[in-house]
Amino acid sequence: MSIPSDTNPAPSPTYDNGDEEIINWEEEAAAIIRDVNPHVALIEISRQLPNNESKVYLNVRTIEGQEYCVQVSSIGFRVVANRFDTIDADKNEVSEDEGEVYETPYSLLNKISPSYVESFGNQLCKQLLSVQQMRTQFNEEDEEGADEDDSECTKESL
Repeated sequence: MSIPSDTNPAPSPTYDNGDEEIINWEEEAAAIIRDVNPHVALIEISRQLPNNESKVYLNVRTIEGQEYCVQVSSIGFRVVANRFDTIDADKNEVSEDEGEVYETPYSLLNKISPSYVESFGNQLCKQLLSVQQMRTQFNEEDEEGADEDDSECTKESL
């Protein structure tokens, strides 16, 4: 099962600063955390790394127990270390040809956590079953209402 890569979290809170928009990365990170939290063991904003107006760092522990430090910025999501609150020396700056930058948190988690895919799929199945049950219940109530209307019409016509 593959997670749609075009799924995006809530729109980024932005502020107009003349010619450029500034994203509030703390608020963006909070939205990401709310969105993916059910599908990871732990996700939180790093309080030890320098979060600022251009990026924020997230500590992520997958369901499998793997730890990552993830940089979130306007270029996307990228793993900067395989432990919390750390930036590996070779990951300090992003090169133009770096291939390990992901457009969404979903595509990153899809790559680093097979259990994320399963968890996401299970949640989706539960939601679809719930919708199906609601539709079935609604249709049964609608049919009961139609039967009552038919019997009333019959009584009136007699």
